Amino acid sequence: MVAGSCSESRDVRPRADAAPTTSSSSTSLADEGSSATSQATSGVDGGSSTNTIAAEVGGELPITVDVGLELGPISPLIRGLSGGVDHNVLRDLGATVNSWGGNPASRFNYELGHAWNAGADWEYRNGNYGQSGDAARDFIVESEAGGAMVRLAVPTLGWIAKDDNNDTCSFPTADGCTGGDGLSCDNPGSVADPTLANVPSTPEMVGDWIERLLGAGATVPFVAMDNEPELWGHTHYDIHPGCTTYEEVLERYLSYADAVQAAAPGARLMGPVTCCWFDYWRTAPGPADGQDVDYLTWFLEQVRRHDERVGARSLHLLDVHYYPQSDVYNDETDAETAARRLRSTRSLWDPTYVDESWIGTPIQFVRRMRDTIVAAYPGTGLAISEWNFGADTTMNGALAIADVLGIYGREGVELAAYWQHPPLGSPGAFAFKMHGNYDGHGSAFTGVALDITTPDVDALGAFAALDRDAGRLRILLINKSPDEELAVPVSIAGTTLGPGKAALYRYSEAAAGEIVREEMQLEPDGLQVELPAYSITLVEVPLTS
Repeated sequence: MVAGSCSESRDVRPRADAAPTTSSSSTSLADEGSSATSQATSGVDGGSSTNTIAAEVGGELPITVDVGLELGPISPLIRGLSGGVDHNVLRDLGATVNSWGGNPASRFNYELGHAWNAGADWEYRNGNYGQSGDAARDFIVESEAGGAMVRLAVPTLGWIAKDDNNDTCSFPTADGCTGGDGLSCDNPGSVADPTLANVPSTPEMVGDWIERLLGAGATVPFVAMDNEPELWGHTHYDIHPGCTTYEEVLERYLSYADAVQAAAPGARLMGPVTCCWFDYWRTAPGPADGQDVDYLTWFLEQVRRHDERVGARSLHLLDVHYYPQSDVYNDETDAETAARRLRSTRSLWDPTYVDESWIGTPIQFVRRMRDTIVAAYPGTGLAISEWNFGADTTMNGALAIADVLGIYGREGVELAAYWQHPPLGSPGAFAFKMHGNYDGHGSAFTGVALDITTPDVDALGAFAALDRDAGRLRILLINKSPDEELAVPVSIAGTTLGPGKAALYRYSEAAAGEIVREEMQLEPDGLQVELPAYSITLVEVPLTS
């Protein structure tokens, strides 16, 4: 698109089965097996949520948290943002990653430091986006000042903008520039002279750039190889008029990854930075040997074989993007779109949720990606370096953000970066803060993800994390109803609750400019939480054992 210790006596459930159950009983998923997710509630066929289970249990949505059922650590690196985010905002939201990427990053002139080409996004023109000096270095400094680690996408296309003059373009006319008249590798026509707006770039030059950054005191912990290479024949048709092949993506990835690794041996390398649902599985044309194999599977297998030959890993994280195809990545919040937006988060994990888009089948995006990794290159982490479910200036969009971050943590995503960043003070920004800095003193929804049972995932998002270092159990609850309060009895098993109080932090429309803190009384086996309509609530429970 344009411009992240369990004792031997504990029952640790593999993440491949991690999901909130839909039974109102407190039986754990470890006992229920595969039948648990088959009870998923409304919305699985694209219909609207009716909250029928809530009615069956007397208007309450009881949940059970089992401290003895650990799913795995929640990576703090899932709380990433993208772009020119002020360091004060990064720190205030508890952001842990700031990502430099997007289509223009493919043509960033790192020698000049402030020149890009926008490709098909804007008439193949050069420009500086208001930047001067060394923009990448400034980005790193700002990110580090905000306590965020940097993911840096480096250009691998072989051409970068030759200047920052907005009148420089690949398809000039007597009146200025054209946008290539809709040309692409699938709809070819005039072929541009790449030297009109660009100069060559090589792996060695990129390696030298990384060395200079490190020599100047910068840290670059994550380096991604370019951006959405399967779309180069569309987005960057002027310098890449042919459609990308499997082999080209692999060759460019490995040649640039080797150069980066030589310059920055400690950097974690990411790729292939793939965009879209169809392209995860197919990039035309397919492999030259005629194999009928999914694109990502083929890429991972080939990189693994390369790494086995050279004796070193050249890919640490599989880097992909995720934008829901269910027509919710927009600013619309009519009742139907708003409800579908909140249901669409289930496409990340739920095997019973049929995607409400042209895809029309269950996606289970995170789980499918993790399964692909296990099959093709075990030990590789999963990064979702762009994602967005839309409407982040509204409560509806904020609930989607809070839900997605909870899902990423539970499902074992290692790194994620939102595209780009919610406006400061917006509901979307507060959703991030509820995960990253809910008390204003750096406390985050972190630790080990726990098994949790919830009756209706379309009505209530529920996540739990055990933070042994802080002696805290954190429970995050999201009321997805726009007009109904929810009563949520929370049963806590597997630990002893002492007498005392829990701290409750809440963001809702009743106080849209702040996170409100309250205290609530603990009961021996849990607590009763009242959730306002359209709200995000975090309960911090002190543990005695």
